[in-house]
Amino acid sequence: MDNPENKKGITIKINGEEKPLVEDDRSDSVTVAENQTSAAMEPEDESFDWVFPKDEGVFYQPATSTKKKNPTILAFGGKWKNPGNKSGYSLKLPFLAILFAVIIGSSLGLIVLKAITADKEVAAVPVESKIPNEPVKDEKKGAAVPTIQPLTAFLVQGGLFSNEEAAKQIQERVMDKGVPAEVLKQDEKYYLFLGSATNLDESKQLAVFFKSYDVEVFWKELTLKPGSAASSNAAIMNKMITVYQNLTKASSAQLLNPTATTDMKSLQTELEELKTKVKDDAPAGLKAAYSDLSSATDLIKQYQSTKEPSQLLKAQQKLLQFLNSYQI
Repeated sequence: MDNPENKKGITIKINGEEKPLVEDDRSDSVTVAENQTSAAMEPEDESFDWVFPKDEGVFYQPATSTKKKNPTILAFGGKWKNPGNKSGYSLKLPFLAILFAVIIGSSLGLIVLKAITADKEVAAVPVESKIPNEPVKDEKKGAAVPTIQPLTAFLVQGGLFSNEEAAKQIQERVMDKGVPAEVLKQDEKYYLFLGSATNLDESKQLAVFFKSYDVEVFWKELTLKPGSAASSNAAIMNKMITVYQNLTKASSAQLLNPTATTDMKSLQTELEELKTKVKDDAPAGLKAAYSDLSSATDLIKQYQSTKEPSQLLKAQQKLLQFLNSYQI
């Protein structure tokens, strides 16, 4: 009989622990083979196909492991929303944004449309032409209404005063020396003028001539405003202005050059034309202006025979008075 201590022991390691293998009546080789066989068979999974009985209208489709993702829609605000979401939240923001855009766009369109329509309505309003009920008497068809031409005078100035009384006092002193003098009011000031010329250079020469009479002299260009009488008789006054300019040229030229000659015939013709136009019922300013021109013409005519400079100085006085009559 063998000693049990001399028997070779067999140990196995299970989960990291060594355990002795108890021998049975079977041989070691058989036991080991069975353990190996059983160990090899344990990891295998048991699987089998399910077979269902056939039934009309019923079928089975096994679920697939891959799930199909639902499409996503980019909503306003930069977030991706799932259309499968039945809460309706994914459509709320885009719908409101589109609604507000439609409302704002419609409002702007209506405003622009109203503005364009209003402009067209204003443009479409016809301008009514005013037709007089009765034709104007003595009005020729197509004839332009005459306007008075501006009167620019080139004068010899003897002083400038703030009140009329002071100007009148100096006027008397100058006239006592045989020099023509007339006070004209312009812009709330009072000018004392001594003579009239046809241009600014001639007014300077005439100022030198008057200085020999021991008076203060300056030269000035002045544009006069017509008075009510001149404005209401523009055609007649325009003719008077032409006569005034011709008489000024005749008188100043002969004062500066005694040998100068003047065509008196043309002056007389112009004066006769004026006489037929200035009626007895004409305004006082218009009749005074004509009287001044008529007197100046007579004085220049007298100078032609007498050659007395005083006649020309008196003619200059009448021409200065005409400027005052023009402003009445």
